[in-house]
Amino acid sequence: MSRDVPKRAGWLAAALLVLAGLAISLAAAEGILRMVGFHFDLVPTLQFGWPDPAAIKEAYQPDADLVWVTKDYRPVLRAARRDHPAIVFMGDSCTEFGTYPSRTLALLASEHSPVATGVKLGVGGWSTEQGREQLERDVIPLHPKIVTIYYGWNDHWVAMGLTDPEIARAHYLLSLARASRIVQMWLRLKVNMAGRRTPRPNRVPLPRYEENLRRMAADARQAGIIPIFVTAPSNHVAGHEPAYLALRHLRTLGELVPLHTAYVDATRSVARETGTPLCDASAAFAALPLPHDHYFMKDGIHLTADGDQEMATVLAACIESAAKGIQ
Repeated sequence: MSRDVPKRAGWLAAALLVLAGLAISLAAAEGILRMVGFHFDLVPTLQFGWPDPAAIKEAYQPDADLVWVTKDYRPVLRAARRDHPAIVFMGDSCTEFGTYPSRTLALLASEHSPVATGVKLGVGGWSTEQGREQLERDVIPLHPKIVTIYYGWNDHWVAMGLTDPEIARAHYLLSLARASRIVQMWLRLKVNMAGRRTPRPNRVPLPRYEENLRRMAADARQAGIIPIFVTAPSNHVAGHEPAYLALRHLRTLGELVPLHTAYVDATRSVARETGTPLCDASAAFAALPLPHDHYFMKDGIHLTADGDQEMATVLAACIESAAKGIQ
């Protein structure tokens, strides 16, 4: 008999003892955490400029892949699967709360466009990180002819804890966290450590924002869908930034205008690089006669009824241009 056999048996026995000890320790830790009533849910405690934990809990509902969705998201999606809309309007609160999608469809219908049906799937607080996942999971299976991709605000707000890409990576732990207090403890430690970073990073760092746009454009095209990037118009002026944005959204008020400009410019750059149709709503609104106040709400971000109508006019023209040849 080879002398190596007893050695291997010894090492195997030692390894089994270590694994058994580890399993016992983990089981004991799990039991203690349960006995003391420890519990941590990542989704309701996530910290953003918007939505805050209360809004995530009250105004939205959890989603295994997208983190949170609107209360009516699933029935709206089911109806879209049945109706086969030609256009899907993706985006954040500017899309969720805006009326520009229905106004755009009305303008297209008045011109007898072949793409005059659509569904609005924007969700407040979303960045391109959630949009990228939504496109793959929910939008592409609808087989629309066109998808409009309108982000650029939440991506550049500061992360109050985990960044959006970090949340996406933690998604794989969420199912384990439902059954294990140890995993919940690990998530809590990650959230607490992330919240102490100085300076706070953007929710979606600029290179990741560009990567997300490239990925969405490529995925849409591969599925036979025309993607249209929409730049986010703004009514912010340096020196007159809304003060509340410094409380949760920014490191300093002075970074607001250059920060938003950087993400708008990145959208334009990725559109050129990938040959993706660009609807430069930011430039279109900037060219309108002053003052612009009646187009924007007081936050300088969301559109009024007049602003939604102007956005619809701009976007309908972009869609008509991109849709040439579609029957």
